[in-house]
Formats: sequence, C-alpha cells, structure tokens
Amino acid sequence: MPHTFLTDIVLLLAASIPIVVLLRRIQLPSVAGFVVAGALFGPHALSWIRSVEEVEALAEIGVALLLFTVGLEFSLPRLLLLKRALLVGGFGQVMLTLLVVGLGGVALGRDLSGSVLFAFLVVLSSTAVVLKTLTDERQVDTPHGQLAVAILLFQDLAIIPLLLFVPLLGGGGAGDLSEFGVAGAKAVVAVVVVLLAARYGFSRMAPVVVRAGGRELFTLFTVLVALGAAWLTESLDLPLALGAFIAGLVVSESEYNHQVVDEILPFRDVFSALFFVSIGMLFDASIVIEEPVETLSLFLAVATAKAGVVFGVGFYLTRSHRTAMIVAAALFQVGEFAFVVASQARELGVLGGADEQRFLAVAVLSMVVTPVVMRLAWRRGEASRLSAAGGDGEGAPVDAPRVLIAGYGLTGEHLARVLAATGVDHRVLDTDPHRVKRERAAGVPIVLADASRADALIQAGIGGSKVFVVAINDAGATRRAVALARQLSPSVQVIVRTRFLTDTEELLRLGANQVIPEEFETSVEIFGRVLRELHVPRGTIAVQTELVRREGYQLLRGPVAEERHLAVVGEILASTAVDTLFVGADCAGCGRSLGEMGFRVRTGATVLSVVRGGDEIQGPGADLVLEPGDLLVVRGEHRELDLARDLIAGTLDAEDADR
Repeated sequence: MPHTFLTDIVLLLAASIPIVVLLRRIQLPSVAGFVVAGALFGPHALSWIRSVEEVEALAEIGVALLLFTVGLEFSLPRLLLLKRALLVGGFGQVMLTLLVVGLGGVALGRDLSGSVLFAFLVVLSSTAVVLKTLTDERQVDTPHGQLAVAILLFQDLAIIPLLLFVPLLGGGGAGDLSEFGVAGAKAVVAVVVVLLAARYGFSRMAPVVVRAGGRELFTLFTVLVALGAAWLTESLDLPLALGAFIAGLVVSESEYNHQVVDEILPFRDVFSALFFVSIGMLFDASIVIEEPVETLSLFLAVATAKAGVVFGVGFYLTRSHRTAMIVAAALFQVGEFAFVVASQARELGVLGGADEQRFLAVAVLSMVVTPVVMRLAWRRGEASRLSAAGGDGEGAPVDAPRVLIAGYGLTGEHLARVLAATGVDHRVLDTDPHRVKRERAAGVPIVLADASRADALIQAGIGGSKVFVVAINDAGATRRAVALARQLSPSVQVIVRTRFLTDTEELLRLGANQVIPEEFETSVEIFGRVLRELHVPRGTIAVQTELVRREGYQLLRGPVAEERHLAVVGEILASTAVDTLFVGADCAGCGRSLGEMGFRVRTGATVLSVVRGGDEIQGPGADLVLEPGDLLVVRGEHRELDLARDLIAGTLDAEDADR
C-alpha cells in the first residue's frame, strides 16, 4: 500500500490518542502529549511521518482557528480594558528581554550581530501553547491569564519589526530601513480591512446564511471568516494569527457569536492538535545527547532570563507576587513565531549549523515543559497564599463593613453601586493597584488587598462583616477566599459567583452559603420571563425561580429532577391561582367602584377580599370603591390576574380584554 499524506494523518492521530490519554492520567495536559507524539514519530526519531510540510500546512490552520476563538472570547471592549497590560506589559517585556539576552550574548563572547539575532529568536513566547493550556485549565479570565494574553498579543505584533531587522543583521544596507514604512502601512491596511470586512461583511452575510438554513452552510461561513482574515494578513507578509484574532474580536460583538463558537470549536481542536504535533517534529533529541551540557545550559539561561523579565514586568503591573510568578511560568518558553524568524535568518546565512539545531532544541523543549511548569506554578501559588502571613493589604480598616466584596469586575462593581445607592455599608477588595487608585478617587470604598490571603481578610474586617461576596475570576483564588472566610468568621454569609456549575459542590463544601453559577442564572432569568409571557403571577414566578435555586439548579441539571419540576410547572400553568394587588396613590382605579371599572367582566378574575387599614372586607360587592392603600386578594387564571393588575394600573385596553 502506498504511503500517502492521509496515511501520515491517520498514523499521527492513532499515535497521539494513547499518548495523550497516558499523560492525562498522570495530570499532564494534552498539549504535551501532542508534542511528544510529534517528536517520537517525526523525522528525527522513528521517521514514520514523511509528509512533514503538509502537516505543517494544516498546523497553520490550527493556529488561525485558535487565535480566532481567543478573539471571540475577548471582544473589543474587553481588549480595551487591557490596553495598559498590552502596551506597558508587552512593550516592557519585549524591550527588556532583547536588552538582557543581547547583552548576555555579548558578555559571553558572541559578536553583536549574533547576540541580537538570538535575542530576536527568544523574545517571542508561544501564543498557541499558552492559550491552549489556559483554555484547558479555564484560566483565561483570571488576572494572570489576561496579563499573559495581553503580552502575547503585543509579541505577535512585534514580529513585524523583528522580521525587518533580520536582513540588517545579515549585512543589509540602509535601503532596508525604507521597508519599515511599507511594512507599517501594510499592517495598518490589513487591520483596517479585516476590521471593516468582519464588522460589516459578517453582520450582513450572517443573517442571510442563517435564513438560508442548514448548519453546514453556517459552519462553512464561519470557517471562511476565520481563515479568510488569516489569509489576508499573511498575503501582506504579516502573521496570519493577527488577522484571525482581529476577526474574532469583531465577530464577538455579533449576536451570532455563541453559534460561531459552537461551530468552530471542533475544527480548532483538531487542527491545533496537528500544530502541536508539527512542533514536536522539529525536535531532534540527538543534539541533547551529543551536547547535553551546552543545550541544557542554554535552555536554563533562556528560561531564567525570560522568566525574570516577565516576573518583573508582571509585578510592576499587578503588585502581586503570585500573578507575576504564574505569568513568568507561562511565558518563559520560545514561541512558534521564532521559527519564522529562524527560517528567514537561515535563508540570509545569519543562522545555521549547530547554532540552529541548539535553538530548535531549546525552543521545542521549552514548549514541551511549559504546561507542566504552568501547572506547578499554579499549585505553588495556591500553597504559598494559604500559608502567607505578609500581605497585599493596606493596613487595618477602622471598622468592619456589613458587606465585604472580593473583586471589582462587572459583578462587584454593580453590587457596590446598588449597596451605595441603598446606604448599605460595604468595602471592596481588589488586587489591581491602578483600578483601586482610580475607583478610590471616585469615592468607592475600595482597598488594595488579596481576598485569598488570611491577613488581607482580617484587615478588611471579615470578622465583623455580615456578608462576604466573592466575585473574582480566578477559580483557585475563589476557593481559597471561601475557605479562609469560613475559617476566620464562622457566622459570615458567604455568597460566591462562579462561571461554571461544576464548581458549585466544592465551593459549598469549602463553606459557601450560596453559589451562583453564571451558566444557569441566565437560564433561570429566561425561565422567569417565559412564565411572565404565559401570564403566570409574579408571586408564583418568584416561588418557582427560588425553588430552582434552592435545589441546586436540579431542574437544569438532570432528567429526574427535570421531569418532577416540569410536572409542577405544568400544574401551575393549568390551574387558577390567588394573588394580591396593591392600589397605589396614583393608581387609575382609585375612587372608582369595582362595577364602574367592569372588574369582573373585563378581567374574569374574582376579588375575594380587600384589606383596608388593617380591616378585611370579605366578598366585596361591585359597589366597593377602591381607595389608596387597599390590598386586593384576587383569584383567577394566570391571564385573568394579569388583566386585573393592568386594569387597576390603568394600562388595560380593549384589545387586551378581548383576547
């Protein structure tokens, strides 16, 4: 049987699956399994794979789809919130890494040109590896995840000037400098075209595709948008990932963004797996065997230099040792775009021989160990924060607030505004020093403190607070904050917002009184609105939605509970009910009798009694005149009760009564 490209793909998939399963069992991420599979069956080991170039071509599709989905998750407004991390963090990391590595090479006796080139090669980190690991571990929304992504995005943009500088290192003349203007213009044109095409083209074409029907058509359209944007930037000699990411940002603002995610995820996972396999194929273990000391020393030097720079930049931006440590563990490796720089340097004769093989070994090795190092950093961060005594706090507050809020994202901000408007004493804890400074100047009672540290909670007044609300995006920090709060104050009511229902049971076990998963709260809200459209009384709706929450969202979780609850809801919809209607001072029914209003005729509901001034009037007649402050006890079907409410309020028209 002839050996074809299809044979290679089947071999790769067949070999990757058991390796990934094995590594997952020992708590290693799937990324490491794909890289190991590529290294084992690639041209430098068993040589089972012969169509290396074709696999690499498919791998590029994986990178484009991966960046497209990341753009879908971020959105333009959210990216603007990261502008400081993107500009300050990204620029600082790139420039400092170039400086440290370049000077280090000169100090070790290398020529200036070679030192600068090596700095170009190692300054970039792996967007694909880091994002895949963050996504698998659900860490993208955490403070360290957002900072890592911001720096990675700046690095992707930085490859443009880096590629233009490489010819200068090879002896290019001043004429090469004129290419910067051309490249800059290309970048601006590419970004503008992708933005306009994605915003206006997608918004106009998507409804047409949806109306045409067929999931296959919408899937094809989604893939076209992602790969088309990548093709556009690549055709202008820019990173294809840049176009895909920008397209994802724009599409994220569309009403179809969730459907787009559903359609693109299977493609992303398959093709990104091939990308990591292709990275493993580059690894030549022989260089490690022949020159173990030199290769491993170079690996440690690169990892230490990059991690040190990233840690410094991260700590400057966040003032959090833990966040800076995790970001440093995420970005210490050499990225996939460095292979593009290396390829250009090889063509110009600037890089080759043993230096190139050493670089490839360091790059691939750093990618392989990144997921493991990231996981170790997360665990170390959790352990250190549980035992730390020194704090991020700002000194003990004078008194304890009634409500303590951890995190000033959207949930924390909205809650704080409501509490301020209602006069409830509260205090907010947040780890972003710039946000704390800005909001404190605006009058928000906020302090720079880490809610997952015992000393910070004590200083913030957890012992005297009635309610502790945890609204932070870091799942690990949320668990620690809940456990510490329960340990420090057994009587405090702990309310936690979490993104995923799967976290609920563990948070309750750690001491949370109530856990509100975003996944299902949206469904509960829709459930309530549907019942209102079916004219179910508001009191009944409140009881039912509270029942769903109290029973741990069982209605939304399992078939047994679903059958039971749907039967109850069916009975509610089919039966009559009793509700209470309040007659306000400005109510249209004031001063009119029930007969004049045509209460029974127009609504079909029956007034059982009226409570007035503490007295109850049983079975009132049609001549009863309504007064401000009356409370009517009314019985009827759900639509009849709605009509009665509208009649008293003065919003019932003839069409409503006739329906």
